[in-house]
Amino acid sequence: VIAGVLLAAAAWAASPLLRARIVASFSEVQAYETQNAESSSAIRLELWKKSLGIIAAAPVLGHGTGSIADQFGRGPQGGVFGQLADNPHNQVFAVAIQLGLLGTAVLATMWLAHLALFRGGGLVAWMGIVMVVQNIASAPFNSHLFDSFHGWLYAFGVGVLGAIALRERST
Repeated sequence: VIAGVLLAAAAWAASPLLRARIVASFSEVQAYETQNAESSSAIRLELWKKSLGIIAAAPVLGHGTGSIADQFGRGPQGGVFGQLADNPHNQVFAVAIQLGLLGTAVLATMWLAHLALFRGGGLVAWMGIVMVVQNIASAPFNSHLFDSFHGWLYAFGVGVLGAIALRERST
């Protein structure tokens, strides 16, 4: 946690683009709340709000795989700010919409198992932890596991690094 805080502080100090984007997102959210202004931050908030409503409609088992676009297309606007959406831009919500809280529990268990797989020291364990933590940290903002490239990269990365870690642990 300390390393993460230090890394975040260093990124904040080193990147004017990061600072500008974060500050702009606060302005975008305020404009959305007061004037219903459309922006990337406002669209993300709308997606998250709509996701929570969709999840509440079928909380335990979800609406079924492939149901995100259908669920987001329902409603008076036909989507977020009149746009159809097929991705809530949140990994946990994407799983919960389709597979409910049961699927979300499986996702969390998978991440915990992957973290446990890379316990110990060494370069391979460190690379595996970085891969899993990056996926967990990006989950509130992206649904990478459902994207072709990112999902396969995670599967192959964890698979290969996990196999090497298990082999190192057995020797």
